[in-house]
Amino acid sequence: MKKHAIMLVGSLFALSISVVAQNPKFAPVRTDIPMGGKLSPKEEEPVFAICSKQGMRVLVSRDDGKNWKQTFLATDSREDGGWHGNYSVYGMAYTEGVIGVFSGWGTPGIYIGSDDGVNWSHLNKESAKLGSVWGAAGGKGVMLTGADQWQGITSSSDTHANWRKHSLKDLLDGGKTHHVICGFGDFKGGRFLAIGDNRQVFVSDDLCKSWKHSRIPEGVDRGQEAIAYGNNVFVCSFKDKAARSLDGGVTWTLHDHGVKSASWRGLSFVNGEFWLTGRNGGGRRSKDGATWEDLPAETPAGRFAQSPNGTIINVARFRYDVKRSTDGKNWETVFTAPASA
Repeated sequence: MKKHAIMLVGSLFALSISVVAQNPKFAPVRTDIPMGGKLSPKEEEPVFAICSKQGMRVLVSRDDGKNWKQTFLATDSREDGGWHGNYSVYGMAYTEGVIGVFSGWGTPGIYIGSDDGVNWSHLNKESAKLGSVWGAAGGKGVMLTGADQWQGITSSSDTHANWRKHSLKDLLDGGKTHHVICGFGDFKGGRFLAIGDNRQVFVSDDLCKSWKHSRIPEGVDRGQEAIAYGNNVFVCSFKDKAARSLDGGVTWTLHDHGVKSASWRGLSFVNGEFWLTGRNGGGRRSKDGATWEDLPAETPAGRFAQSPNGTIINVARFRYDVKRSTDGKNWETVFTAPASA
């Protein structure tokens, strides 16, 4: 598969075989899905793929976002996948023809993948207790998930069949962090970032083989929402501030973004700009992460992904539809979840 546009759906609607006891309220871990290590991506047509926050419901479009088809559903349980659960999805990632969907918060992580958007398997080759997931990213054939100071961060091999845990204890040197989100940017050949509570930043310039520690300046503490990369700039969104790095995540500055009430994880890089949307739509945009101006009021809330030909797809938490635009100004609802979903 040549290209994918991947995003996390807020609320549009344990594929590792866990060896720990399961909360009876959570849906049972799926054991009928093949184990990983057999993905073989091919160059085909571009696709968009989105996933629900709860239940791991995956929708795919193969016609530039016009029509959508459900290709996977982990569970339809309404008891699993709110804030916690086996199928509480907090991350999607794409790299070199492979889509990854990552769930499990308050439980071991569940990592599934596909090389065509239709057939899904475990990413891990063998049963393993994988790290919980608060965020995920992919780039240069590697995927990364983030959790907290106890579980650290977890990266994949280039086949995604094997996963390695990276402890944050030594890097923190007595510090604390939680709710670690992840990002990737093609900065000087590829740079992975993981950002957690208390302004803690972890940077890898060798595709997750080793990590260095940095800090965002005082002025924010918790509430890191999303990481986006573009124009050789990394931006991480907070409630009132945008943290910006011009050197691949090593040093940071803070800037007012001007969005009074931002969408959940509502930061994206679209049309050569960073877009940060408000909960009720509109928001602010910036080319450099420092100077922000208003987005058009009709810009929908949520986050965005853009295809190679410029088509933009939008989803948002607490909204049960998918919107599409070819110019970033006019938006059409192209999918609405049925009431039973």
